[in-house]
Amino acid sequence: MTVLELMVVLAIIAAASVLVRSGFRLITKADLVEDATELSAVLRRASTLAVEHGELHRVTLDLDKQLYVVEVCRGSLAIQRNEKLRADDEVKKRALEKAKNAFSNMPAQATDQAQSADPEEAERHALAVAGHHISDRTCVPANDTITGILDSKEAQDGKLKGWARNLKADKGIKFKEVWVQHRDESVTKGQVAIYFFPTGGSEKAVIEMTDGSEVFSTLVYGLTGRVELKDGILKDVNDHMMRNAMGDKNAKREDDK
Repeated sequence: MTVLELMVVLAIIAAASVLVRSGFRLITKADLVEDATELSAVLRRASTLAVEHGELHRVTLDLDKQLYVVEVCRGSLAIQRNEKLRADDEVKKRALEKAKNAFSNMPAQATDQAQSADPEEAERHALAVAGHHISDRTCVPANDTITGILDSKEAQDGKLKGWARNLKADKGIKFKEVWVQHRDESVTKGQVAIYFFPTGGSEKAVIEMTDGSEVFSTLVYGLTGRVELKDGILKDVNDHMMRNAMGDKNAKREDDK
């Protein structure tokens, strides 16, 4: 075998390897594209639901279980910086004790009205008096005419209903990193929510989804609730998060003003 023949054989082997790898990447990237596109569609639908029903909606992402669900929220529309999605039982207990002390200094009429309400309403009122923001808003899975399809154990047990989806985690698809307007830092584990308001707006957010190699970025715009899907990682996430309603870049995040 001459050197030329050897070089031709090596070239053929290299080309075949590239074709096999490219074909494999097309298959796996198709799963990523499908999940990213579906997430964008659900985010758009959440924005529409908020306007249609006149109620605050949010999409809660679980980065540990690799699933997300649309929830409808009743109560306060205000969103505090770095607030938790769920109240810790110990924190609620301390807040209720604080509320009892606050009630002891309130007029008797106001106390009687609070105690005459149903238990859940009375608890929310007491926690609101104590300044415990989590409990003045209740969020539950949205119940609409179209439901999500879940393969997870939570879905089979009936713990998740309505607008819910889980990623193709068995094929390596997962949330990589999430930025939302009410959080100072990005999120890579646990839960995080993106809020959509009855007025048609939302809080700005960036969601990165990956299959371990490729990355897709989903952008949510604050003024209109518009959702945009981009192939790849943003050069600078703050370039999106720090834009005001006119599209101009702020010196710092709008929430800090």
